[in-house]
Amino acid sequence: MEENASRPPQGNGEIPFLVRAIHNQIKTVISRGDPGTDKRPQSQLQGGILGYIYHHQDSPVYQKDLEREFGISGATASNTLQVMEKNGLVIRRIQEKDARLKRIQLTEEAAVGHARMESYMRTLESRMLEGMTEGEVAELTRLLHFLKGNLDHLKTELETGDEADGATLAAFSR
Repeated sequence: MEENASRPPQGNGEIPFLVRAIHNQIKTVISRGDPGTDKRPQSQLQGGILGYIYHHQDSPVYQKDLEREFGISGATASNTLQVMEKNGLVIRRIQEKDARLKRIQLTEEAAVGHARMESYMRTLESRMLEGMTEGEVAELTRLLHFLKGNLDHLKTELETGDEADGATLAAFSR
């Protein structure tokens, strides 16, 4: 373990840069070891949608579900699904009960590719956590969720103009 990895943060803005560096390393490892297929998502949103549909195969998935889950507009969802359908990742099927509703399903190739990617991601996670105890992994997970919650709160403040804590940060971000 590096000497500086165990020292407490200095309050100098190091954590956002460290998180960003980790994010970039993960993206690099994923892209270099990607076990994907010819038919793969072209964006993170498409990858997220594939994962959502993959994990909800037991029940119908509609465009409105994706809009709600990913916080995207109807236009964004519609455009993304059109591209995914054109690229052979999803099929939209009109429902007999209501022709306005189209159930979204993965193509067989997209489902196989996604399963392969999930297996790869489990291996990646295992490698990332090598040398950590179960307690350390649990604490890291807890802290990352805590950090994400704080960022979600800050994002909401900045979006709604709530001046409570976001004003100072917003002033510096201009």
